[in-house]
Amino acid sequence: MSQNGGVGQKALRNILQAYAVYNEQIGYCQSMNFIVGFILMVSGSREKESFWFFCALLHKCNIEGQPVMCGLNGFFTDGFPTLLRYVKVFHALMDLYMPDLHSHLEDLPDLLWINKWFQTCFLYSFPLGLCIRIWDNILADGTKFFFKAALAILKLVEQELLVLDFSEINEYFKSFNSTDSQ
Repeated sequence: MSQNGGVGQKALRNILQAYAVYNEQIGYCQSMNFIVGFILMVSGSREKESFWFFCALLHKCNIEGQPVMCGLNGFFTDGFPTLLRYVKVFHALMDLYMPDLHSHLEDLPDLLWINKWFQTCFLYSFPLGLCIRIWDNILADGTKFFFKAALAILKLVEQELLVLDFSEINEYFKSFNSTDSQ
């Protein structure tokens, strides 16, 4: 995918353009490329399968009447209703389980971190190996695993974050995707 104009980028563009036609209500939204690129990678660059898998992710999925995937289309529709609901629930959980850290991060705009984590299904901010583990759990457990993953990551670095100021926290979050962090 990294080669400009290469086969991977063409496949990525084909899927994103096809989805924009397939679902005109959503069309294309920034950050879809991370998800589709990841799906292409793990599927061995199979475009058709990747397209349909992406479509399935964006729509509600039930198994035996129980919701497994809540449908990520609300991460991309106008106003981002599902994304905003997830962020609100996440903040409530964080306040419950890590009140000191929640208070400390209160002034850090969600756009700089948690929105990116959720909207890209963690792919923008974390190393590939961790993302594969997170995705395995999301596919097995459903989208509720977004909360578990985000809380677990923050719990691991809570003490470090509590001593950082606003700009240092922002840089710290950016460093998660460096090649040396796992």
